Amino acid sequence: MNIYIDESGSINNHIKNNKYFIIALVRTFDITAVKKAYKRFVSSNYSRLMELDQDKISPKTGRIIKEGSKMFKNGKFKELKGSQFDKEMKQKFVDFFAQKNSFEVYYIRIDNEKLTDKLCDNTARVFNYTLRLALEYFFNERYLPDEDCLLQLDERNEKTESVHFLENYLNTELFMNGTTVGKFIVEYFDSIDNNIVQIADVFANLYYSHMQTGGYNEELNKLKKSGILKGLFTFP
Repeated sequence: MNIYIDESGSINNHIKNNKYFIIALVRTFDITAVKKAYKRFVSSNYSRLMELDQDKISPKTGRIIKEGSKMFKNGKFKELKGSQFDKEMKQKFVDFFAQKNSFEVYYIRIDNEKLTDKLCDNTARVFNYTLRLALEYFFNERYLPDEDCLLQLDERNEKTESVHFLENYLNTELFMNGTTVGKFIVEYFDSIDNNIVQIADVFANLYYSHMQTGGYNEELNKLKKSGILKGLFTFP
């Protein structure tokens, strides 16, 4: 079983307009098919993606209100970033991938306003602990099969000196409590080098945007009806 993970937002209970932190898990059935779909999506929307990746300038002040160059560098495409998408592009993304049957999406929603200051002192701990609880829930509810699992994450989610912590943590906790007999392998990537982590990034930002604005009910319902959106775990 292959699961690709990325997030949107930040784990912080003191930032204004930062109510939620979202983690998206993309479980693939056919990696080759997903990667081919990724390439088709990029190529068919290349010009628009480049346009969306330009600096956004305030017409009143002339200042940059949103930095570009997240998806392109020197005119060359690097990676998909959901934070650079507008609503129309997110709708195109959902319409395109809702036709695929080669992966599933699971969400984890962390309510920042319910986190204590002590928890927020170590955001990596919150991330790892919540991921462990969510996986336990998805296994127990039979969303995920009881088998070996390769987790691939954006390397920003873990400090270099503790890259093996999550793997050991999941293997210890979820095996010892009887959740799964499968083995976890955890790998970290620069998202530029992992197309499916980038897809997880866009799905995470889609749900994050929905929690901020409430404006993506239609897209989320489309993912549910297509069988792609499978489950949601909330914390705390």
